[in-house]
Amino acid sequence: MKKLLRILSLMTALLLTMSCGLAETAEPAVALVNGEPLLYSDYLAIESAYIAQYEAAGVSMADPTAYGYVQDLALTYAVEQMLVVQDMKAQGCYDFDEEIETWCVTEGKAAYEQALTEVGEMMRDTLDLPAEEDMREYALSYAEALNVTVDTYIEEFRTQYAMALYQEWLIHDNPVTDEQVQAAYEARVADSQTRFAGDVAAFEKALYSGEETWYMPEGYRAIQWMMLATDVQGETDADKLATQQGKVDAIRARLAAGETFEALNAEFAADSAVPVTTEQIHRDSTVFSEAVQAGAYSEAMAAPGDCTAVVSDGYVLMLYYLADVPAGPVEMTEELHDALAYTLYAERTQQARAKRIDELAEKAEVVIY
Repeated sequence: MKKLLRILSLMTALLLTMSCGLAETAEPAVALVNGEPLLYSDYLAIESAYIAQYEAAGVSMADPTAYGYVQDLALTYAVEQMLVVQDMKAQGCYDFDEEIETWCVTEGKAAYEQALTEVGEMMRDTLDLPAEEDMREYALSYAEALNVTVDTYIEEFRTQYAMALYQEWLIHDNPVTDEQVQAAYEARVADSQTRFAGDVAAFEKALYSGEETWYMPEGYRAIQWMMLATDVQGETDADKLATQQGKVDAIRARLAAGETFEALNAEFAADSAVPVTTEQIHRDSTVFSEAVQAGAYSEAMAAPGDCTAVVSDGYVLMLYYLADVPAGPVEMTEELHDALAYTLYAERTQQARAKRIDELAEKAEVVIY
């Protein structure tokens, strides 16, 4: 049963459980939005997403107050989505020429076939079925049961393309300029410098929690390491290190001869499939083991190119002092410029979308059943 439930959840995700959008018109509606019915299945898909989000945060839907709040959120969002789609149609965002329509059909068919293949392989792996078993038929049967077809995928591509046109319409051909990107970059750098200069703990908390960090504090070293051995026998760390001394000496000699640390990893690592890890380590870093921290700043690591071995959590690691990390702003590369420009564009369209929804909602005729 657990295997089956896992398969169903995976297939549902991969096959875009959008069957609600293809339901028969006889299906009951929960509201009428400008004369158009909001179907129960469309609402239910949104409600389910909200329930999953709140339950993941520890909110029990057994609480009538909490569940009622989620229902209100879901209904409000569902109505807003209908208003947006109606507006997209009114602005001609779905009026594609033949070239775009062909693109949507081609991409939709390819995505549908890819989804069926991935679902079939997941079923094979989960149920340990033989390689010669035709899993596509199983995946196709489940997709059909969900009322998800190739047309579902084609319609998804049409919707995404129409949404892109709608976003352009929302900002009325007001693109993000290079000057705006530069100003946003400088503002982010200044904020990061204020927060992180001289505060290693704050910088590393932000860095390892996925926050944006636009300024590198002083004093960081780029340290690479490879795992030489696991579960090493020996009463002391010195005993454990001694068992790997031959590897350590060979690595040092070959580094001195000009070989790269990455190349040596393939030969000397306990598991050559594990790539070399590169970390930025400060003398006051708080996220590494004491052994790694001490090794990175030991006397043996006096300058870039030096290396040393340490024992950490039962593993013997070889540390390599790759380089000093320059302090200062993150470099504005072309890739970073484009990413920041997209962020600004997304922020602008989100603001315009929210404003437009308010305008549409104010004029809308909505009847809740």
